Amino acid sequence: MKKLISYILSFLSVAALHAQDNEAARFLERAKTEMKRNRFDFAPDYTQAVSLLQKVVAVDSLNAEAWYYYGYALDRMNSFDGETMLDVELRQTTRASLAFEKCIALSNDVYKGEILLLDPHTKILSVWGTQAYRYLYENKRDSAEWCMRQAFQRGGINKTVVQYFTQVLDECTPGAYLFTNGDMYLYYLLYLQMVDRYRVDIRYIDLNLLNTRWYPGWLQTKGLLQVSLSADDLQKVAADKWVAQKVTVINRNEKYTDTAITWNLPPTYANKFLLRSDRIILNLLQQNKFDRDVFFAGDVPSNMRLFLDDYLQSKGLTSKVVTLAKTDNTNELEIRLKKLQHIYPDSKSYLNNRDNIQLLNNYRFAYTTAAFIASQNNQPQKALEFIESAERKYTEEVLPFFAEETKTWFLQLKQKALNGEKL
Repeated sequence: MKKLISYILSFLSVAALHAQDNEAARFLERAKTEMKRNRFDFAPDYTQAVSLLQKVVAVDSLNAEAWYYYGYALDRMNSFDGETMLDVELRQTTRASLAFEKCIALSNDVYKGEILLLDPHTKILSVWGTQAYRYLYENKRDSAEWCMRQAFQRGGINKTVVQYFTQVLDECTPGAYLFTNGDMYLYYLLYLQMVDRYRVDIRYIDLNLLNTRWYPGWLQTKGLLQVSLSADDLQKVAADKWVAQKVTVINRNEKYTDTAITWNLPPTYANKFLLRSDRIILNLLQQNKFDRDVFFAGDVPSNMRLFLDDYLQSKGLTSKVVTLAKTDNTNELEIRLKKLQHIYPDSKSYLNNRDNIQLLNNYRFAYTTAAFIASQNNQPQKALEFIESAERKYTEEVLPFFAEETKTWFLQLKQKALNGEKL
C-alpha cells in the first residue's frame, strides 16, 4: 500500500511539473505574440508581457529565450521609443540588464534563441546608454559616465567593436559633424567620448533621434546643432509633404573653390514626405555653409543622407560632404583603407554577438565601395585588387558574412571583377 501511495504521489508530482512546463510554454508564446504586435495597428501591452514572462522564468529559470524576452519587455515598459527615453528609471534599467545578463550566462555567451531586434549583448549596451542619456539631459554627467561603465562591465561593450568606432571617429576632421544611425553608433560613440575621452571634438548626431521633440532642442542648447531656427521654431518642425525639387547649400569656406552645391532632393519617406530629421539636417547644412566638415557613417541609407550621393566622398567607414560632385579618388581611398586595422582573433568574443558581425562587415563593404568607384573610373584591375584585399584582410574565419545572401553577393561581385565587367 505504501509503495502504491508513493507511486501515485510521484506520478502526480511529475504530472504537475509537466503541466507547469506546458503552462510556461503557453505563457512564453502569448508574451512573444503580444510583443510582436505591429505598434502602428495595435500597441503591445508590455505590462501584460512582463507579467506573463515573470511566471515563465519563475518556473523555467534555465530558459535563455524567456530571459531575453523578459529583458526586452522590461526595457520597452521602461522606454518605448526615442521619444520616451527621458522617462527611464534606474530600477527598471537594472532589472532589464540583469535579465539580459542571465540570458547570456545561460547561453554560454552565445545567444541562439529567437531575436526581436537586437542581440542581448547589444541590449545591455542600449538600456544603460538610454539611462545615460537621461542623466545627460539632467546635467548629471558623473551618473551618465557611471552608466556607460556599467554597460562595459556587464558585457554590453566589446573591445573589438570599440576599435571599429575609434576608426570611424579618426576619419573625421577636427570639430566635424558626424551623422549616424542606430543604437550601436549612438552608445559606442558616447562611451568613447565620455569614458575614454576620445575625440570629444566630434559632434556626432543620431539621425533617428532628430525625429523626437527633445533631442534637437537639447543639442541646440549644448551648442552642438547649428541651425537658423529658434528653440520654439525648432519644436514646430514636422514631417511634411514634399515634391522633388532642387535645393542648394551655399559655401562660405574659403578653402573650397565652389560657391555652392545644388542637387535634386526627392521625398525621403514613402515617396511623399520629408521627415522632421531631414528638414533639420537640410537647415543645418544650409546654415553651416561648409564651415565645419560634415560626415555620414558609411552605412547610413541614401534617403537618410538627403540623397547627397554625388557630393559624398568615401573615406572608408564614413563619407564626407564635399563641394565638387563625384570626386572620389581611388589612390587616396587605397591609402585610407590600408590604415583600417586588422581584426585580431586573439579573443573572438566579438563573434558572440550577431550585431557585432553585421557592423564589422562594414570593413568589407568599405573595400567593395572602393571597388565600385574604381570600376566606374574605368579601373577594372584596381577594382579587383580592392575585392581581393578585402578577402585577405577580413577572412571568413575572422569576420563571417552576417547573411548567406551577402556572401553570395560578394562572390558574384568578385567574379564580375575577375571577368573585367563593370560593377
